[in-house]
Amino acid sequence: MKPIFEYTDYREWIRDAFDDFKQRKTVISWRYMAMKLGADPGNLLRVSQGKIHLTLSLVKPMAEFFELDEKETAYWTELVCFGRAKTDAEALNHYEKMQVLKGIPLKRLAKKELEFYRHWYCNSIRSIIGICKFKDDYEGLAESCTPPISVDEAKSAVKLLYDLNMISRDRDGYWKVNDTFVSTGGNWRSEAVRTFQKETIRLAGESLERHNPPQRDISTVTMTFNMDDIALIREKIKEFRSELLRMSQEGDGDDTVFQLNIQLFPIGFAKKLQEKEK
Repeated sequence: MKPIFEYTDYREWIRDAFDDFKQRKTVISWRYMAMKLGADPGNLLRVSQGKIHLTLSLVKPMAEFFELDEKETAYWTELVCFGRAKTDAEALNHYEKMQVLKGIPLKRLAKKELEFYRHWYCNSIRSIIGICKFKDDYEGLAESCTPPISVDEAKSAVKLLYDLNMISRDRDGYWKVNDTFVSTGGNWRSEAVRTFQKETIRLAGESLERHNPPQRDISTVTMTFNMDDIALIREKIKEFRSELLRMSQEGDGDDTVFQLNIQLFPIGFAKKLQEKEK
């Protein structure tokens, strides 16, 4: 079984921990575990199936049941809260705490620092500096962005990153990234971030003509779901996004900056038609 710190879905961890415990201890069932936790076995099974959430009163007992240490228990607690979060801001708050417990350096942006998100290329340049040796070739830096930006825009972006202490010069005069992960914290719903999201969605559309198919992966699929299942689907998307983020953090030899946009939104409601037919 993989370490708990590699999980972003607490229900998946429960299922894996249960199977692992069963292999090691031989005798275990959902009813047995529920008895030890003082829980309802049916509800515990439904939690593992993603149908309902684990109650907070069972977080500590379950950590003790699976013999988690102090750090693992702290991560487990945030993992459950992350899965139960009702708002994006709440979810991000717990996700950030999970990253800290995993040992990933984190920089939370203050409100004034959200200027970083005004232009999509600030994020791109920061990432380029993180994987390339850059000193003062602003023309080359501007051309490295796709689409290319102006030299003045590249200089302004570098200055902003420096003012925000996101980058600094090393002894040889090369720029380096000071933090490996940036979060917008409680302000991530601000207009600045929405503007950034709109810009990256626009760039995704333009990528269809700008980049060859081997350089991108843009696909669409139309599906139908019950609206009650959307929370579970969003959890699956979070899990996928977090796994790619982990791969990005742990990888080496990177030579390209990618922007991932995951877009799930309704394009039709059957309820209005169904109501008319009644």
